[in-house]
Amino acid sequence: MLIEEQDVALTALAAGEAVVVHDAGEEGGVVFAAGRADVANTAFAVRHSSGFLCVALPESRCDELALPPMSPRARRDSAAAVCVTVDAAVGVSTGISAADRARAARVLADPAAVAADLTRPGHLVPVAVDPDFAQPGLAQAALRLVTLAGHAPAAVFAHLVSPVDETRMATGEELRAFAVDRGLSACDARNLTEGDLARVGAPSPS
Repeated sequence: MLIEEQDVALTALAAGEAVVVHDAGEEGGVVFAAGRADVANTAFAVRHSSGFLCVALPESRCDELALPPMSPRARRDSAAAVCVTVDAAVGVSTGISAADRARAARVLADPAAVAADLTRPGHLVPVAVDPDFAQPGLAQAALRLVTLAGHAPAAVFAHLVSPVDETRMATGEELRAFAVDRGLSACDARNLTEGDLARVGAPSPS
């Protein structure tokens, strides 16, 4: 995908919209700013994914919010470590609904939030991202794009399921077709490690 597509995706993210991101492998997913999570975009992400909804955060922010990795070795072995799941401490019911998970995502994106604003375990999956973005995976790409779009460094992402075979994840042309069919912008995570984004002026949120 071209740098112009990344620019369009950044504009969409800045406006609080969801975009489709093709990761460094053959898969990809839907991404949006955690601070702009609501019932509609959260339900959309759950509906078209396996339901495993994540929020990419800098490792340092996970430490501040007392979100340890699920596995003690996770941060050493991967550029993105799955952390203990969370719900928002107030304003939710069971935690599993789109409204409740959107609420938890907004708490994770709030720079004023503290560890006590979250309960553990929960239904939303924080992912601690290596600050060096060592690999252009979906978590790293989501966090970088949302930050470039002018939002707090917290990005909701979910891998998309194939629309023709629900036993596997969407790949290649399926991702592009999904974006086109639903009027979403799309970009390629692989370009994030090729210096392309250095030439993109990140737009300001509307």
